[in-house]
Amino acid sequence: MSPGCGKMDAVRVVLRAYTASFRVPGFYGYQLTLPVPPLATVYGIIAAAVGRWVSPSDVEWLAYACDYQSKGKDLEAIYQFERKDEKSVPVLKPYPKSRTVIEREFLFMPSLTLYLPPEWEAAFLRPRYPLLLGRSQDVATVESLKLVKLEFPDEGQVKGVILPIELVSDQGNRVKAWLQNLPLALTGEPYRRLLGMRIFGIVDAQGGSSLIRTRNWLIRDSNDGRVVPIYRREWVAWYSIH
Repeated sequence: MSPGCGKMDAVRVVLRAYTASFRVPGFYGYQLTLPVPPLATVYGIIAAAVGRWVSPSDVEWLAYACDYQSKGKDLEAIYQFERKDEKSVPVLKPYPKSRTVIEREFLFMPSLTLYLPPEWEAAFLRPRYPLLLGRSQDVATVESLKLVKLEFPDEGQVKGVILPIELVSDQGNRVKAWLQNLPLALTGEPYRRLLGMRIFGIVDAQGGSSLIRTRNWLIRDSNDGRVVPIYRREWVAWYSIH
């Protein structure tokens, strides 16, 4: 159902974990985490749930928000492997090149609320693969799964979300956001290819809410009143590489 047609059916999936880490692109020595995952990560979570690779063309629309209790830092050892060609078996690099210790930031007790068309409910009832909020150790559980009604407001307070740059730069909005170039989606294995990048404004859930006034970009949960931006298949495809 499109805006202006009343309410829309959706499934609301709430994922919780002890930790999450959404690495900021371009940081290597010290790895910062984003407070909200990019779209590419969310498509990956959906793919893990359904058990096959999911591209933006497979998902009519999606919306989400991320919250957490606090941030922490951890020391992490990375072991590096190499191989001579695509057919050879990877081997550990010679010491000391084989081991690198980095400082990594992470989110503590994160919660990801995801809205999807109702047909995706079955995938999250019994996920095929582990649902990860970043690294392999950031394993999440499905805390709740509920069918809800979504409304289409023309304005609302948002937090814990990513916003397209056009909404952040709109003078009619009051947005406190961290600007970052983020991946939209990736192709499947074994040779993943970036499908597109866009600049987004990241509204940290711990930094307060931002007022957004716009048409066709927001949805509101009729149950709890939460307002989040909606990403439609056509928008993601428009900014993807073909």
